[in-house]
Amino acid sequence: MASSLKITEEEIDDLLYSARAGETEDLSTLLAALADREKVSPAEILASAKDEGKSTCLHMATGNGHTEIVKIIISHFTNQPKETKQAFFDAPNEYGNTGLHWAALGGHLDVVKLLVEEGGATPALANDKNYVPLDLAYQAEKLDVANYFLEKAGMLEGQNGDEALGNAVADVKLDEEDGDRDEGEEVVEASIAEGEVAR
Repeated sequence: MASSLKITEEEIDDLLYSARAGETEDLSTLLAALADREKVSPAEILASAKDEGKSTCLHMATGNGHTEIVKIIISHFTNQPKETKQAFFDAPNEYGNTGLHWAALGGHLDVVKLLVEEGGATPALANDKNYVPLDLAYQAEKLDVANYFLEKAGMLEGQNGDEALGNAVADVKLDEEDGDRDEGEEVVEASIAEGEVAR
């Protein structure tokens, strides 16, 4: 599928930039043009367009909280086979982070809800540091996102929300002094500080 597509690096960069910057019209126009030229669905274009770190348009849009871009991406997978849709929405980048990881880390609750409820993203997938999206939301103090994950899992019933959150992530260690951080983690954190998750 993706190997037979003749999409240039520049076209991939344009797709990724449009998703990262929240440019809905540019993304839609380019997706339609590439899908028409390659005689494939826009979903196939989206699945094949990755940067050198294996991040997709979904990563770029979710990390920056671009709800409308995420809706566009989801719409292109509506009629795809369940396995194709699941593979795309759970696709990890080189550090094992999915779009859901990035949305959770950034505290983008609307995007998190879209990914889980409409995209079918799996909240229990761990990245290469063995963190699931809930862990990242908790570490970044995005408690509304963390509580959402707990509510979806039925973990808040009969408990104080803060207590349940604390219990659910009690095993998350926030040891920032051990120097065991990968470059991807530092890039994401630096980008969040600048107000933009993806470069």
